[in-house]
Amino acid sequence: MVKNNILSGVFLTLTVLISQQTNSQSLLWKITGNTLSSPSYLYGTIHIKDKRVFEWQDPVYARLGECSAYAGELDLNMDNIMKAAGYMLLPEGQTLHDRFTTEEYNLVKDAVKSCSGYELALLDKLKPISLVALCFSVNGTEELEATVDELLYKKAVEGGKQIIGLETVEEQVVLLDKIPDSYVLEYFRNLDEQEREFNNLIRFYRNADLDSLWLMMQDEESGSMLNDEMIRARNHRMTERIMPLIRKQSTFIAVGSGHLPGNEGIIALLRNEGYVVEPERIVW
Repeated sequence: MVKNNILSGVFLTLTVLISQQTNSQSLLWKITGNTLSSPSYLYGTIHIKDKRVFEWQDPVYARLGECSAYAGELDLNMDNIMKAAGYMLLPEGQTLHDRFTTEEYNLVKDAVKSCSGYELALLDKLKPISLVALCFSVNGTEELEATVDELLYKKAVEGGKQIIGLETVEEQVVLLDKIPDSYVLEYFRNLDEQEREFNNLIRFYRNADLDSLWLMMQDEESGSMLNDEMIRARNHRMTERIMPLIRKQSTFIAVGSGHLPGNEGIIALLRNEGYVVEPERIVW
């Protein structure tokens, strides 16, 4: 069965790598000031199941436990998961054979089999960009039982936190549908390079090195479009929705780490509104 968190996986693939530079290295940030009655926390996630990216879950869970509410990019309830899965399907009557030439289809078929173990015939009704997310999500060796986002969501539900989605499934899908099939083909044509970049991604993430994550994307052909629509516009939208939440109650905010840094990253946007946003050291 195809992984459930396809939508989030797509956005990690495209957004964790496109961030602008920042001066501090941390994944966890404390938000205070501006008359807030209690601190909130901002955490940069990574939408994969590789064990190496969440070895420090105890201190992160501790901060989550201090908050009254949890806000993720999406509310990962079952209704939204099913809705997202439906949006990842091609229009009725269309298959991947209609999106690719025979040569391109065979290239994608071999690449998907190599990186995920799945036969493309079983995935023939998925949108092409979903295939990238699938390969990305199964790239790790030792896996957690769920992605970092899913684990945080589960912990928040278990803790009785109010659950909030900063975006809707529909808002994310509109952006995904703008990604050209050429992006998918380029990904699968360079699968060996993708493997190397994945390992670099893990290393940079573990070091909370957001600057290096940004640099990984500099040679990306479609980086300008993706940066503007996948990162900048979403940063402003999510920040606008974060501010009333943290004014109301202490909130643990978990979004892809590519949304944190830069002049128009969530950290800077919150600071511009008068909030104090300070890095917290996670020890592991």
